[in-house]
Amino acid sequence: MSVNTLEAYRTGLNTFLAWAGPAGVSLLRPGPNTGFRYVRHLEGAGLAPSSVRVHLSAGKALYAALRWRGACEAAPSLDVRAASDPVPRWEKRKPYSTEDVALLLRHAGVQDAVIVVLGAHVGLRATEMTTLLRRELRLDAPEPYLTVTGKRQRRQEVALSPTAVEALRTLLAATPNYGPRVLTIHTHQSVENALKRLCQEAGVRYAGREVHGLRHIAGTPIYSESGDLLAVRDHLRHRTVDSSEIYVDYARAGKKAVRYW
Repeated sequence: MSVNTLEAYRTGLNTFLAWAGPAGVSLLRPGPNTGFRYVRHLEGAGLAPSSVRVHLSAGKALYAALRWRGACEAAPSLDVRAASDPVPRWEKRKPYSTEDVALLLRHAGVQDAVIVVLGAHVGLRATEMTTLLRRELRLDAPEPYLTVTGKRQRRQEVALSPTAVEALRTLLAATPNYGPRVLTIHTHQSVENALKRLCQEAGVRYAGREVHGLRHIAGTPIYSESGDLLAVRDHLRHRTVDSSEIYVDYARAGKKAVRYW
């Protein structure tokens, strides 16, 4: 299980426990409508449908653990459907533009530049950036690459752009005695804070895009240039091509419609 999943479940568990007491829900003997009430509470708190589903998953995991330990036999109905999200997924966390990335790099320090290129060129997730090891870099190979450990501990080689190679070389030269990780910051939140601060300095919008928006720009030009969803899937290490389909919408959004009357 990834660090992000553990953090999401921890947050979901704390949210459920904070709600259950004041709501009069017995942890070991929940009522039959507990799931419905909890979903309405989460929606009333303004959580997006995707966040509601994550919180429900955390609740299911809690009761699975309690049953496994023999603490209770309760299996409250937490399979309630969250309200459908009216916002298309490609409208959320949109990619940064190439101009944005160039502006970020102009304002970036040594380590911030590596964060930008690892996201925007290599397509790494924030957690993959913080766990990347220096021994996994192959900067002197005929075709430079790195080996990333992604979700479900899957390892894969990912090609490096010339800009990424230059940024990584600069960071390694500036921190010769540091290691074994590439970055000197080790948490998802630290990466978010670094990019948010850089966006403020460069005058680039961070809200609604965050760190993952860098990853989105990594996949968009691949589809724009090749029209090959499998190439997007391979570069971003998606488990299925379904996750790659969003880049079709990003690529289309980047092209103005042309009509001939």
